Amino acid sequence: MELYKNVESLVFKEGNKKYSIKFFRIYYPKRYEIGFLDRKIRDEIYEFKNGISFDKFLIEIKDWLIENYGTYQLNGIVFLPIPASNKKVNEKRYKRFCELLCKDLKIENGYDYISMKENNSPNHLKDNINSKKYEFILNKDKLKGKRLIVFDDILTSGKTFYSLAIALEDLNCKVRLAIFLARTIKQEDYDEEYFTIYKK
Repeated sequence: MELYKNVESLVFKEGNKKYSIKFFRIYYPKRYEIGFLDRKIRDEIYEFKNGISFDKFLIEIKDWLIENYGTYQLNGIVFLPIPASNKKVNEKRYKRFCELLCKDLKIENGYDYISMKENNSPNHLKDNINSKKYEFILNKDKLKGKRLIVFDDILTSGKTFYSLAIALEDLNCKVRLAIFLARTIKQEDYDEEYFTIYKK
Protein backbone atom coordinates (compact mmCIF):
# COMPACT_ATOMS: atom_id res chain seq x y z
CA MET A 1 0.00 0.00 0.00
CA GLU A 2 1.43 3.36 -1.02
CA LEU A 3 0.06 6.25 1.02
CA TYR A 4 2.29 8.84 -0.59
CA LYS A 5 0.02 11.11 -2.65
CA ASN A 6 -0.18 14.84 -1.97
CA VAL A 7 1.84 14.60 1.23
CA GLU A 8 5.15 15.90 2.56
CA SER A 9 8.12 14.22 4.19
CA LEU A 10 8.79 14.81 7.88
CA VAL A 11 12.43 13.92 8.57
CA PHE A 12 13.69 13.90 12.14
CA LYS A 13 17.27 14.98 12.57
CA GLU A 14 17.88 12.39 15.27
CA GLY A 15 18.18 8.99 13.64
CA ASN A 16 17.12 10.43 10.26
CA LYS A 17 13.65 8.95 10.74
CA LYS A 18 11.32 9.80 7.86
CA TYR A 19 7.51 9.84 7.78
CA SER A 20 4.84 10.92 5.33
CA ILE A 21 2.65 13.67 6.73
CA LYS A 22 -0.37 15.76 5.80
CA PHE A 23 -1.52 18.90 7.59
CA PHE A 24 -4.56 20.97 6.64
CA ARG A 25 -3.95 24.36 8.26
CA ILE A 26 -1.26 26.74 9.44
CA TYR A 27 -1.52 27.57 13.15
CA TYR A 28 -0.18 30.68 14.88
CA PRO A 29 0.06 30.60 18.69
CA LYS A 30 -1.90 33.19 20.64
CA ARG A 31 1.12 35.37 21.32
CA TYR A 32 1.24 36.44 17.67
CA GLU A 33 -0.76 39.26 16.12
CA ILE A 34 -2.48 37.80 13.05
CA GLY A 35 -5.22 38.67 10.61
CA PHE A 36 -8.89 37.70 10.60
CA LEU A 37 -8.57 34.52 8.54
CA ASP A 38 -5.68 33.16 10.63
CA ARG A 39 -7.61 33.95 13.81
CA LYS A 40 -10.61 32.10 12.41
CA ILE A 41 -8.45 29.05 11.71
CA ARG A 42 -7.02 29.22 15.22
CA ASP A 43 -10.52 29.41 16.67
CA GLU A 44 -11.59 26.35 14.65
CA ILE A 45 -8.63 24.40 16.01
CA TYR A 46 -9.42 25.44 19.59
CA GLU A 47 -13.01 24.34 19.08
CA PHE A 48 -11.74 20.95 17.99
CA LYS A 49 -9.30 20.71 20.89
CA ASN A 50 -12.03 21.63 23.36
CA GLY A 51 -14.52 19.15 21.92
CA ILE A 52 -16.93 21.88 20.83
CA SER A 53 -16.99 21.24 17.08
CA PHE A 54 -15.21 18.90 14.71
CA ASP A 55 -17.62 18.50 11.78
CA LYS A 56 -15.64 20.63 9.34
CA PHE A 57 -12.40 18.74 9.94
CA LEU A 58 -14.20 15.40 9.92
CA ILE A 59 -15.59 16.02 6.43
CA GLU A 60 -12.34 17.49 5.11
CA ILE A 61 -10.11 14.65 6.34
CA LYS A 62 -12.55 11.96 5.22
CA ASP A 63 -12.95 13.46 1.75
CA TRP A 64 -9.18 13.94 1.38
CA LEU A 65 -8.45 10.32 2.26
CA ILE A 66 -11.11 8.99 -0.09
CA GLU A 67 -10.00 11.25 -2.93
CA ASN A 68 -6.31 10.43 -2.59
CA TYR A 69 -6.36 6.77 -1.60
CA GLY A 70 -9.83 5.31 -1.96
CA THR A 71 -11.31 2.56 0.16
CA TYR A 72 -9.07 -0.15 -1.32
CA GLN A 73 -5.79 1.40 -0.16
CA LEU A 74 -7.30 2.16 3.27
CA ASN A 75 -8.28 -1.47 3.78
CA GLY A 76 -6.56 -2.91 6.83
CA ILE A 77 -5.47 0.46 8.22
CA VAL A 78 -5.81 1.35 11.90
CA PHE A 79 -6.56 5.02 12.66
CA LEU A 80 -4.62 5.88 15.82
CA PRO A 81 -5.06 9.26 17.56
CA ILE A 82 -2.22 10.55 19.73
CA PRO A 83 -3.97 10.97 23.08
CA ALA A 84 -4.17 14.12 25.15
CA SER A 85 -2.39 13.93 28.51
CA ASN A 86 -5.70 14.25 30.36
CA LYS A 87 -8.12 11.33 30.01
CA LYS A 88 -11.24 13.51 30.16
CA VAL A 89 -9.90 15.93 27.55
CA ASN A 90 -8.82 13.03 25.35
CA GLU A 91 -12.32 11.55 25.34
CA LYS A 92 -13.93 14.91 24.61
CA ARG A 93 -11.48 15.69 21.83
CA TYR A 94 -11.15 12.38 19.99
CA LYS A 95 -13.64 9.67 20.90
CA ARG A 96 -16.65 10.71 18.82
CA PHE A 97 -14.48 12.09 16.02
CA CYS A 98 -12.68 8.77 15.63
CA GLU A 99 -15.90 6.79 15.81
CA LEU A 100 -17.51 8.73 12.98
CA LEU A 101 -14.42 8.94 10.76
CA CYS A 102 -13.63 5.24 11.03
CA LYS A 103 -17.24 4.23 10.51
CA ASP A 104 -17.51 6.33 7.34
CA LEU A 105 -14.17 5.07 5.98
CA LYS A 106 -14.74 1.49 7.16
CA ILE A 107 -11.35 1.36 8.84
CA GLU A 108 -10.32 0.11 12.26
CA ASN A 109 -10.70 2.61 15.09
CA GLY A 110 -7.60 2.65 17.30
CA TYR A 111 -8.93 5.12 19.87
CA ASP A 112 -9.09 2.47 22.59
CA TYR A 113 -5.69 1.00 21.68
CA ILE A 114 -3.66 3.84 23.17
CA SER A 115 -3.59 6.06 26.23
CA MET A 116 -1.18 8.41 27.93
CA LYS A 117 0.48 7.48 31.19
CA GLU A 118 -0.86 9.48 34.11
CA ASN A 119 0.93 12.62 35.30
CA ASN A 120 2.98 13.09 32.16
CA SER A 121 3.33 16.55 30.70
CA PRO A 122 3.12 16.74 26.89
CA ASN A 123 6.27 15.68 25.10
CA HIS A 124 6.69 18.98 23.27
CA LEU A 125 7.48 20.55 26.67
CA LYS A 126 10.47 18.26 27.23
CA ASP A 127 14.01 19.26 26.37
CA ASN A 128 15.14 15.90 25.00
CA ILE A 129 13.38 14.39 22.02
CA ASN A 130 13.81 10.91 23.51
CA SER A 131 12.61 11.83 26.99
CA LYS A 132 9.42 10.02 27.95
CA LYS A 133 9.86 7.60 25.07
CA TYR A 134 7.53 5.15 26.79
CA GLU A 135 4.90 7.61 27.95
CA PHE A 136 2.18 5.76 26.02
CA ILE A 137 0.23 2.70 27.08
CA LEU A 138 -0.27 0.65 23.92
CA ASN A 139 -2.52 -2.36 23.36
CA LYS A 140 0.16 -4.62 21.92
CA ASP A 141 -2.28 -7.36 20.89
CA LYS A 142 -4.31 -4.91 18.81
CA LEU A 143 -1.42 -2.95 17.32
CA LYS A 144 1.39 -5.42 16.73
CA GLY A 145 2.34 -5.55 13.06
CA LYS A 146 -0.46 -3.24 11.95
CA ARG A 147 -0.40 -0.49 9.33
CA LEU A 148 -1.37 2.83 10.84
CA ILE A 149 -2.53 6.33 10.15
CA VAL A 150 -1.50 8.38 13.18
CA PHE A 151 -3.52 11.49 13.95
CA ASP A 152 -2.90 14.56 16.10
CA ASP A 153 -4.28 18.07 16.24
CA ILE A 154 -1.13 20.21 15.96
CA LEU A 155 2.44 19.54 14.87
CA THR A 156 4.79 21.82 16.81
CA SER A 157 8.10 20.33 17.94
CA GLY A 158 7.23 16.84 16.70
CA LYS A 159 8.53 15.28 19.93
CA THR A 160 5.29 13.53 20.88
CA PHE A 161 4.81 12.04 17.43
CA TYR A 162 8.45 10.94 17.32
CA SER A 163 8.15 9.27 20.71
CA LEU A 164 5.04 7.37 19.63
CA ALA A 165 6.47 6.38 16.26
CA ILE A 166 9.54 4.84 17.91
CA ALA A 167 7.35 2.94 20.38
CA LEU A 168 5.22 1.63 17.49
CA GLU A 169 8.31 0.46 15.63
CA ASP A 170 9.06 -1.76 18.61
CA LEU A 171 5.72 -3.46 17.87
CA ASN A 172 6.66 -3.90 14.20
CA CYS A 173 3.99 -1.40 13.19
CA LYS A 174 4.21 0.66 10.01
CA VAL A 175 3.18 4.32 10.20
CA ARG A 176 1.93 4.86 6.66
CA LEU A 177 0.79 8.43 7.21
CA ALA A 178 0.59 11.04 9.96
CA ILE A 179 -2.27 13.53 9.75
CA PHE A 180 -2.30 16.82 11.65
CA LEU A 181 -5.03 19.44 11.65
CA ALA A 182 -2.36 22.13 11.56
CA ARG A 183 1.33 22.90 11.76
CA THR A 184 2.55 25.57 14.16
CA ILE A 185 4.32 28.43 12.39
CA LYS A 186 6.53 30.97 14.13
CA GLN A 187 6.56 34.47 12.72
CA GLU A 188 10.28 35.01 13.22
CA ASP A 189 12.84 33.23 11.05
CA TYR A 190 14.05 30.03 12.65
CA ASP A 191 15.30 26.54 11.95
CA GLU A 192 13.28 23.59 13.16
CA GLU A 193 15.15 22.09 16.08
CA TYR A 194 14.07 18.50 15.65
CA PHE A 195 12.78 17.98 12.12
CA THR A 196 12.75 19.18 8.55
CA ILE A 197 9.77 19.07 6.18
CA TYR A 198 10.33 18.39 2.51
CA LYS A 199 7.93 18.65 -0.39
CA LYS A 200 7.57 15.32 -2.15
